[in-house]
Amino acid sequence: MTPWRKVLLFELALLGGVAAGLLVWLARYQQEQSAAEAPALVPPTASRPENLSMQGPARRQSSAEAELAPLCRREARALQKCLPSGCHVLVHPPFVVAGNLAPEELRRWIQRTILPAYRAMQRSYLKRLPDEPVIVLLFADAASYRRAAEELFADRDVSPYGYYKPSQRTLVMNIATGGGTLVHELTHALLHFDFPQAPDWFNEGLGSLHEQCRFLPDGSGLEGLVNWRLPALQQAIRQGHLRPLRELVTAGDFRTRQVGLNYAQARYFCMYLQNQGVLRRFYRRFRERFKEDPTGGRFVLEVLPGTTWAQLDQDFRRWVLGLPHPAP
Repeated sequence: MTPWRKVLLFELALLGGVAAGLLVWLARYQQEQSAAEAPALVPPTASRPENLSMQGPARRQSSAEAELAPLCRREARALQKCLPSGCHVLVHPPFVVAGNLAPEELRRWIQRTILPAYRAMQRSYLKRLPDEPVIVLLFADAASYRRAAEELFADRDVSPYGYYKPSQRTLVMNIATGGGTLVHELTHALLHFDFPQAPDWFNEGLGSLHEQCRFLPDGSGLEGLVNWRLPALQQAIRQGHLRPLRELVTAGDFRTRQVGLNYAQARYFCMYLQNQGVLRRFYRRFRERFKEDPTGGRFVLEVLPGTTWAQLDQDFRRWVLGLPHPAP
């Protein structure tokens, strides 16, 4: 079967798995950031650091998740027909998880990473949960990942780690590189339902924050930790190349100017807000009052009362320079 025929079958299968009248094929989303980042921000090896402590507490299925079960099973049947031979499909609403891993390996990724991260995001941020299945495709190595991306979606120039396709509600992962990208892209998938208007700086900042994270001891959410993006950010500060935070937040040129450095700055600004104890408050206020200021700059100053952008920039840079480098 030709690749284009596989693509057509997959698209038709997805259309059969969603509610009638849904507009499935939306504008194509920009590929995951790693493919576009400047070389200075690419880690020295082909893998990102693994997420820490991704085993979370068990939780009963919600009524909303139970209602999604028939749609998830339908998506699973459609996927099974389109995926390469040797792939398995598991259903755990709102997720349909598939790939060329053994069923027990897929189950471990569900139980130890996908579901715990989903629950933690619920507790920390989310008001609206997925009302359609979220598809997670996990491939065992770079070759099978790239082959599936091309055959299923005609995607050729892809990140070495993975990416999210909003129009199909699908994460595509080279899971051999670890779980960091999985939780990053899962964050995008959940914001797709809860805060679809989030601007790039915050959407990618929060996703990047979750590349290296752990569960809080009280089970109340995720905590971002230092990761491989830090050294380049510190270097930019020391060399005077980092633009002001206000410009990062309000300029609207996140993907067109120094994009790799923008990812690092946005990640660590979200981490700064986390360490100030206001990240959740900022997220919720920004989501609820988005129309008042689509950039979020107004709400940054609201959750940090008494500060100015100049003071904030100074404090942020001092804080970043004081962070220890991640362990190799």
